[in-house]
Amino acid sequence: MDEKDHKERPTETETIPRNALRRPRPFWKNILFTIIIVTAFFGLLELLLALIGVRSVLVTEDPFVGFAEEIPLFVEERQPDGSVLLKTARNKWDWFNRDQAFPKEKSGNSYRIFCMGGSTTYGHPYYDRVSFCGWLRAFLRAADPSRDWEVINAGGISYASYRVAHLMNELTQYHPDLFIVYSGQNEFLEQRSYGGLMEQPPWALRASALLSRTRTWAAIEQALEAVRPDSIKKAKERYQLSGEVNEILTHTLGPTTYRRNDPLKERIIAHFRLNLIRMVQIARESGAEILFVQPAINLKEMSPFKSEHKEGLGEEGLRRWEERYRRGGELQKEGRFDEALAAYREALQIDDRYADLHYRIGQVLFEMKKYDEAEKAFRRAVEEDIVPLRILRSMQQVVEEVAADEGAPLVDFPRLLREAYLRQYDHAVFGKEYFVDHVHTNIEGYRLLGLALLDQMARQKIVTPGPSWGAETIRTVEKEVMSGLNRFADGLALKNLGKLFDWAGKFEEANAVFLRALEALGPDAEIYRRLTTSAMGRGAFDEAIFYLSQAAVLEPDRPEIHHKLARLLAQQGRIEEAIEHYRMELQRFPNNYIVHTDLAVMLARKGENEAARGHFDAALKLSPDFEFAHLNLAILLAKERRYEEALAHNREVLRVNPAQHLAHIYSGVILKNQGKTEAAIQHFSEAVRLKPDDPVAKKNLEEALADRKK
Repeated sequence: MDEKDHKERPTETETIPRNALRRPRPFWKNILFTIIIVTAFFGLLELLLALIGVRSVLVTEDPFVGFAEEIPLFVEERQPDGSVLLKTARNKWDWFNRDQAFPKEKSGNSYRIFCMGGSTTYGHPYYDRVSFCGWLRAFLRAADPSRDWEVINAGGISYASYRVAHLMNELTQYHPDLFIVYSGQNEFLEQRSYGGLMEQPPWALRASALLSRTRTWAAIEQALEAVRPDSIKKAKERYQLSGEVNEILTHTLGPTTYRRNDPLKERIIAHFRLNLIRMVQIARESGAEILFVQPAINLKEMSPFKSEHKEGLGEEGLRRWEERYRRGGELQKEGRFDEALAAYREALQIDDRYADLHYRIGQVLFEMKKYDEAEKAFRRAVEEDIVPLRILRSMQQVVEEVAADEGAPLVDFPRLLREAYLRQYDHAVFGKEYFVDHVHTNIEGYRLLGLALLDQMARQKIVTPGPSWGAETIRTVEKEVMSGLNRFADGLALKNLGKLFDWAGKFEEANAVFLRALEALGPDAEIYRRLTTSAMGRGAFDEAIFYLSQAAVLEPDRPEIHHKLARLLAQQGRIEEAIEHYRMELQRFPNNYIVHTDLAVMLARKGENEAARGHFDAALKLSPDFEFAHLNLAILLAKERRYEEALAHNREVLRVNPAQHLAHIYSGVILKNQGKTEAAIQHFSEAVRLKPDDPVAKKNLEEALADRKK
């Protein structure tokens, strides 16, 4: 082969196609291109679904609770000029400020703000004018009068986050520009159950929440529901809440039904987080902005609502704990704070979950001017409170995290208050200086927050304060707002505050506040009735009689008022006065068979047997199965030695209520007096079985058994 042939023959390399020489695409590029394509596909799908009106599940539904009925907050009211105002519905006046109104047709120059949350947003114990929402409204109009600022207070008393989110969904139809949300104090108020939903691991809940933000997920759910509606309905089973707030404390004697339940607490906090995320989605989907406020609480001047010992403490441990707790209390009252602290800390070593112990430690440390340690102790008392009516620290962290994750502004109210404290005091332990109860601030606290919200809105370029805005204008606004207040308004605020303490079983605090309200308002039947309740809660029955007597003078025809007063008088042995009020009740309400029975018992106690029998007969004519009329008439008849008639009425008692052990005791006594020992023993034995801890039943049974041996 010559050189020429060699040059003309293609080499092995030259025969391979050019594109085969390229290097293979790196794996990461393949992944990246796949992500871009998938993202673009779902992005376009989300856009298409938005155009055809599909809303994300997180906006339209709460996965954990549903509502039994829809009750709109605002209703239309046509004005003389033909325009339409939206005003607070009358059936919402118990929960919302009744004076809220705004035009149905929003003008081009309007900026519409809805303040959302619970009773703090409402302005409790005051009202809208001096709420943070009211202050913001006044400041905005003075700072930038070029715009029509519509600031609507939609704070609902006792509203938890799930109700706030539900209400926000309703309010989106009114073209909001901004939602301001102050929420987190009421999460434990209403009874609810999460069932299997919250048994999912945290990562599954987070994934579900993330998917629920998308319209694609909503479209898939709608498609599945069309194909298999029953299975989807079952998967969506949620705890049904009433159309309006139904607090646990309203239906119990204070906080008695609350028990420590750490797993449920965690579930409620997870639900709270989801609701805050829902609020962001609801606001943004409606085209509005959202601004969160970090809630603040009273630490120093509000003891825990309920304390419980840790599990497994045991009788000996409890005895040792109580000894140190009691000793610490005595030393604290004597002002021997070092010794009190030592005793309390010994108790803490035995049981560190009793909320009131932490509160007392905080009190002692505060008196010793150890403010940082005191604040920690007060905070721990809040965390261990069995009735968490103040936002927990973990929930405040949720507010911070959701605001940061969602890119929503956050006004830190506790920080504002801390700064205000340090300008005026040598500590920053929140208490009576700015708080009127466990969570509601005084008017100055609301004013500070209203001003801080305006500053935040200025930073967001929502409002542009004019050149006249400054300290002088702020003082002018303050005078205008405060000029609308009067002593009567202060009295109403105190009355509302007293109701809250009364409702929560804090009778000492309720009594003090109601007395101040009485000074401001003058004679007030409702306040006297509330003072009666707080006096009874404190065991001050003579005070209770005095207050209820005052209420009866002001409202003599109120149902049950003379009856209740009569019972109080009877309990204190004031029989003649009790009889008088029973008769006053019957003059007004002659068909009340319970009053007839109570009056009969009083008359029998005086020995007026014939009159007593007349009222027993009247009671049984009105209510033939009223067991206590039969029971007390049997006692009267037995005293008159009319044994067979007495036994007949006891039999009627047992027919109506077979578990009434007193009927067995009284029957046994009659039979024993008749010499029928065996029959008496049967009744006494049944009484002991029904009520093993009744000493009278035990004693009668022992005596009857002894008689049988004789």
